[in-house]
Amino acid sequence: MLGFWLGGGLMRMQRLLIDRSTLDLITSDARDFLNVLNAAGLLKASALMQGVLEQLASDRNRLPEDSDKTGTN
Repeated sequence: MLGFWLGGGLMRMQRLLIDRSTLDLITSDARDFLNVLNAAGLLKASALMQGVLEQLASDRNRLPEDSDKTGTN
C-alpha cells in the first residue's frame, strides 16, 4: 500500500483506471505546466514535474493497446 505523510497523518494513494486518451490529455497539460515552471525559473518545481512526466510516460507504456481490448463474446 502506498502512502505519504501529510499534515500529521498518513494519506493513502490510489491509482485510478483511465484510458489512453485521458492519459494523453493529462500528459499534455503536465508538459504545458512544466514549460511554465521552467520559464518562471522554478527549478525545484520543474524537477518534480519532470518526475511526474516520467511516471506518466511509464504508465502510458504499460497501458494495453486499443486493439488489445477484449470485448468479444
